[in-house]
Amino acid sequence: MHGLVQPELCFGFAKHQFFIRYIKFMILDIDNSSSVQSFVSKITKDWFDIDSMYYALKSKSHINWTDFWNTTDYMVDIISNYLDCTSEDFLKIWEKKCLEHGTRLMGYHCTRHSNKSVFTDNGILPLSEKTIEISSNQKSMKAREAWEYRSTRGVGPYFFLSYKAAKNPDNHFCRNGPEILLACAGHQPTNIPEKSIPLIIHCAIPFSILFNKKFYTFCILRAYFNFLDPEDDSENLFEGYSIDLNGSTLDPQHIVRMEEI
Repeated sequence: MHGLVQPELCFGFAKHQFFIRYIKFMILDIDNSSSVQSFVSKITKDWFDIDSMYYALKSKSHINWTDFWNTTDYMVDIISNYLDCTSEDFLKIWEKKCLEHGTRLMGYHCTRHSNKSVFTDNGILPLSEKTIEISSNQKSMKAREAWEYRSTRGVGPYFFLSYKAAKNPDNHFCRNGPEILLACAGHQPTNIPEKSIPLIIHCAIPFSILFNKKFYTFCILRAYFNFLDPEDDSENLFEGYSIDLNGSTLDPQHIVRMEEI
């Protein structure tokens, strides 16, 4: 999904007059080769030849599975050195081009709920103070263990980076819902299990609101290089990778669709 156009309603100064302004943006699906390749080609156009760079680095043995493919700083540093610039300058140019193209990264929020309109009305929310209070005040061992684990991870909200991971039948969040409330009596997504629907909420998250842009730049480049030069064991390249909005709400306008599973 790329090169999409979204209409935005804009009101003029005259009473009752308005016009339609079209905003172009690019949606990047990390699992889709054509999406990744088209996006990276647009970002690097008139900047550098990314395919030639990759094979030049490979010929000089700069690429190895341990460091290049798995370490954000290493990959960014290697590419920056090849382009004869600092990693900070490389990331500034990359981010500027992402913003110019209105880049949005697909993310998949998984949960269970009995009312889908909660999300279409309010967006994807981080943990509320009320939820934190309920969870942290529970006395049962199961509840305390759940809180001790969850409290080390931040308030979210979280999204799987890969749809393959979200679609995994063992996905904890689709099977059980918000794990922080599972051990809290009376606070499950619904007290009637058959009305609790497992959901994968497909979201197009603006690159501009991502907190660790360096990491997601690494993920995009990792996906591109893998599609360019596949490895035998790269089927689940982004298993366990997630997007964390660090306490910010994702506006409902960024929800692409809601999938019941």
